[in-house]
Amino acid sequence: LMLTEAHMGEFFSAFCALLWAIAIILFRKSGEHVGPVPLNVFKNTLAMVLFPITMILIGKPLFPAENGVADWMVLLLSGAVGIGIADTLLFASLNRIGAGRSAIVESGYSPFVIVCSFIYLGEPIGPVLIIAMVLMVGAILVGTWNPKRVPIADIREFRIGVFYGVAAMVLMAIGLVIAKPVLVRSDPWWVTAVRLAGGMLVLIVHGAMPKQRKAVLEAFRPSKAWKVTVPAAIVGSYLAMFFWILGMKYTMTTTASVLNQLSTIFVLVLATVFLREPLTKRKVAAIGMGFVGAIIAVV
Repeated sequence: LMLTEAHMGEFFSAFCALLWAIAIILFRKSGEHVGPVPLNVFKNTLAMVLFPITMILIGKPLFPAENGVADWMVLLLSGAVGIGIADTLLFASLNRIGAGRSAIVESGYSPFVIVCSFIYLGEPIGPVLIIAMVLMVGAILVGTWNPKRVPIADIREFRIGVFYGVAAMVLMAIGLVIAKPVLVRSDPWWVTAVRLAGGMLVLIVHGAMPKQRKAVLEAFRPSKAWKVTVPAAIVGSYLAMFFWILGMKYTMTTTASVLNQLSTIFVLVLATVFLREPLTKRKVAAIGMGFVGAIIAVV
């Protein structure tokens, strides 16, 4: 069955969500051996090595003649904001509020992208897209919200965690929409590599701090943990990131962002299969709502 050009962006965005869900399962296993900051630096460093090698092998220029200094600056800024700073804030949020509530905070990603795309890019917000977004966000809330699962010992830390998580979603949305004008007229391999480089500039500074330096260096020493961390990095920071950019290139950022949030729904399914987490009625309802939302977004 041939993939029609009209739906390439939607397919790539949904496929990115699946790849990211697989990566999240692997990252959860990696987290048993490697801390969040070292893991973040490790996965993005590996991707930074793979992207230029891939571009050389498939004949893509590392310095395209049609892209000037302004394009480089926009993408580096996009990566610094949307990958470097946002990822750091997201991990800080995760450490404070836990995975369950973090998934709820992350449900704000597509609404923020839709608002930013409307303001900055002038992309329309139709009723169909709003219905799809509501279903997707609702699915995440139904599937992950459990007030008894994560005890809140310190309400101040909880509020800080929520603030960091929301700030991360806003910065991801901003980083995405400012890159879109360059993306639509540029090679997606080059765009992904340059954004990743911008993110790495921030992560290198963070990873070089005294509190993180030893753990970061330890993550780069070959060990048994590499059996999980290397595949996680390849799937999450190399493959998923490339298909994420492809989705954004070939469809509206608003539609792509809604489909990207399928990753949380896919995680519920994969966690049941591979991590033996129980498949509750709430999760079944969430999975159903998520896929209905995705279908509406595509149609």
